Amino acid sequence: MQDDPPRFWGPPGDSVPVVDPSDLKAAWGIYHDLEESHPEGRVAVSTSVIEHACSPGADIRAVTYRSGMLGLLLIVPGELMRPWQQGETLSEVVFKVAARIPMEWLETGAPRQGFPFDVDAFLQELRDRTSAANER
Repeated sequence: MQDDPPRFWGPPGDSVPVVDPSDLKAAWGIYHDLEESHPEGRVAVSTSVIEHACSPGADIRAVTYRSGMLGLLLIVPGELMRPWQQGETLSEVVFKVAARIPMEWLETGAPRQGFPFDVDAFLQELRDRTSAANER
């Protein structure tokens, strides 16, 4: 009987847990700094580094997964995230929305078209929150 390969994420199709926006921002910062200092890629970061940067009890798998989805959004043609970027920095609202938007785990290595969350709903919530903040 063959062992199942290790799972880095949650069960495919299940909901990704909501995370604290500050944990998501901390993980994002670590990954962004690594990309800046190693533009050629091929660098990994230990989960213990992410754990140290996050609040106690943070779901590190969910934090890193959501951070990865933000990274993918930034490389999608059309610069979808441009309104919420200041240079290489993302607006706080991005982390607040990305930390809680409904999202599902992908199957590792399985091809998929599209994101595991509703990108249009994500962008609309960003626009709504930005508009509400500007009206204050």
